[in-house]
Amino acid sequence: MNAARQLPIVLLLATHAVFAEEDLEAIYGTEEQGSEEIISLATGYSQPLVRAPAIATVITAEEIEKRGALTLADALISVPGLLVSTARGLSDVFVIRGLFREFNAQVLLLIDGFPINDTVYGGRPQAWSMPVHDIARIEIMRGPGSALYGADAIAGVINVITKTAGSVQGVEMGAYAGRFDTYGGWFLGGDRWEDIDLALYLEAGTTSGYQKIIGADDQTRLDHLLGTTASRAPGALNTQRDDLNARLSLKGARWQFQAGYQGFLNVGTGVGTTLALDPDGDFSVELINADFTYHLLNSDVWTVEAQFSYLGTTTRANLTPYPPGAFAGLFPAGVQDRFQFRTDQERAGLTAMYEGIRNHRVRMGAGINAAAVSDVEEQRNFVTGPNGIPLPAGRLTDVRALGEPLFISEQDRTDLYGFLQDEWRFAPDWTLTAGVRIDHYSDFGTTVNPRLSLVWNVSPRLTAKLLYGRAFRAPSFTELYSNNAALLGNSDLKPETINTVELGLTQHWNPRLWTGINLFAYDLDQHIRGERNSNTPAEPSRVVNAAGIRGYGLELEAGYQLTPALNLAANYAFQTAEDQAFDASPGLAPEQQGYGELNWRITPDWSLNTYLKWVGERARPPGDERDALDDYTLVGATLRRTAPNGDWDVRFSVQNLLNTDAREPSLYPASLPDDIPLPGRGFTMQWRWRFQ
Repeated sequence: MNAARQLPIVLLLATHAVFAEEDLEAIYGTEEQGSEEIISLATGYSQPLVRAPAIATVITAEEIEKRGALTLADALISVPGLLVSTARGLSDVFVIRGLFREFNAQVLLLIDGFPINDTVYGGRPQAWSMPVHDIARIEIMRGPGSALYGADAIAGVINVITKTAGSVQGVEMGAYAGRFDTYGGWFLGGDRWEDIDLALYLEAGTTSGYQKIIGADDQTRLDHLLGTTASRAPGALNTQRDDLNARLSLKGARWQFQAGYQGFLNVGTGVGTTLALDPDGDFSVELINADFTYHLLNSDVWTVEAQFSYLGTTTRANLTPYPPGAFAGLFPAGVQDRFQFRTDQERAGLTAMYEGIRNHRVRMGAGINAAAVSDVEEQRNFVTGPNGIPLPAGRLTDVRALGEPLFISEQDRTDLYGFLQDEWRFAPDWTLTAGVRIDHYSDFGTTVNPRLSLVWNVSPRLTAKLLYGRAFRAPSFTELYSNNAALLGNSDLKPETINTVELGLTQHWNPRLWTGINLFAYDLDQHIRGERNSNTPAEPSRVVNAAGIRGYGLELEAGYQLTPALNLAANYAFQTAEDQAFDASPGLAPEQQGYGELNWRITPDWSLNTYLKWVGERARPPGDERDALDDYTLVGATLRRTAPNGDWDVRFSVQNLLNTDAREPSLYPASLPDDIPLPGRGFTMQWRWRFQ
């Protein structure tokens, strides 16, 4: 269906005369005024979003509450060109501008400015999720970010800024309950203790998960080949999980310390680790992160700070990759795999800002990142035979005693980096930002990533941005060294690189109406992906550097304050790409998306939020002969009641109001012919109490 029918947006752009600085601040606000449209992600320091050298979106805590969101994925639904998709384990995958990777490796995720991407899988830690009750704001930059943040910032960067004592009013407690036996509660408190600002956050939740039915799986395929009936399909997805979250924030006059714990426990395997349903399998991931920032110098022209951070994860899995009776009855108890491993990332850096040159703001820094995989243990009841087919090995036995390699060996890498950025305001209405970052990795060498941005405040109401950036993605340890029944690594991999050009125009017609258009084009080289011979039973995917991908697209945005009580917002995104190895679309990501939202304050105490998310049809990747994946539309609504004194509020939310049969693409048609169903209609209720 034509996109214009799905979500009509009329965007007009105009030019005006040269502006005065005070006029711009009157319209957009200043940092001192506490404007909500402030972003630090684009340059490393706070500045008005309209001036920032990036195509970006800011989501506030108030917006999150209006939508009734429970997770970060829920909160990101409104971002133009961003789709929350799924991987084989049904972990959230953030797809920006059509760049899709199963483990989310092309989007860099930051918590309070510090990366939490995992070196084993390359994206977020496995099963990672984040509740929203401790989020002060979310900054999303679409486009490359390696010139500032290094690896993985190919498609974009998401920075989650958590609440500190300054953004917490006394003590907050809350609870939620809803669909799929989901329930949990949280505590948030902030105070000043002597000369230290302190904030503490605790949350626990559980869900049995939605149990949509998969009609056939990889064992079904093997059953057809071998004449067996071992498959558990048709069967339900395994999507249960228990989550624990804790975070501590301490802030003194010249320093800040933050630490957090996240436990993702008893996590279901989704469609199974080998795309064979595993209803009894589960894994757990425990994550500890800490960061410390110390301000060494803060003068009229120099600001210098030292930063240290640590991220550690422990992963344990208890899996049955293939069910009892698999491989012509060779495995009466099923193919069994038990493993665990630990990852550690340690970072130290020095960052400085120099403002002693008129109209220049120079930011520079250097540091070291060290990552390692250790404490790898694995037990199997099989050995790997010809073409990757498992052969019985009796009871569960340490793989080293079987003479087999570990699914991933203990590895380490270091990254030495330095960056330089200059923001030059060479005219009252013109700003040129130029920067470069150099990273040297111990395992694959040096990469250089520049950026160049020109921002023109055409008038107090119109801003134009022309941006260029280069970014890279470091091969993950799994892609380099994996050796298991699902994936074989390649130690000769080169990093992915991307060059992107963007043009953005934002028009504020009046205090109530604004529109924007963003154009982009990119060229991605050394694309890292898995290749699988579907004609060979149980053969694992093999990781390779493939030919590049070229793409382009646009994003349209609009916001309209219809009345003081009624606000409308909408966006539309289009992207298309070509896989140069096949002269065809890489598939998996939609060419078109649309979003519309209405916020209505019915009375001072009651408000209503409704939204519509349309995801267009998706082409299949080359070699997948199935029909294109159908489009779908999700509708949600949240009714919110707030006490007159603000001491409590309650939110009633409905997700997938129309009970749409929405599906995300399966990546391997021979193994998983059915696409992955998303949850149907469901309801959630949240309660929150505040105490001063």
